[in-house]
Amino acid sequence: MNELLSQIQHCTQCKEHLPFPPKPIVQAHADSKIIIIGQAPGLKVQNSGIPWDDQSGNELRRWLNVTTEQFYNPGLFALIPNGVLLSRQREIG
Repeated sequence: MNELLSQIQHCTQCKEHLPFPPKPIVQAHADSKIIIIGQAPGLKVQNSGIPWDDQSGNELRRWLNVTTEQFYNPGLFALIPNGVLLSRQREIG
């Protein structure tokens, strides 16, 4: 799992399509109970490096009825950007 997370965090496959350098924002653990796959993060999250650290994250946590501490517990939630999955899908077919 650590190797996979490292590969995701250092991925630059889409760099020519972005207005800023790629910085995949991901949180996951082998024990994560829930996986949330979202769109690529916006500029606020890109700058903070914290997934869902914006108004959409506040709304998502409200919908899920979880605290910030629960949401950012990788044993509970894996937070993965959609672009990683699309790139990975092209590799494996």
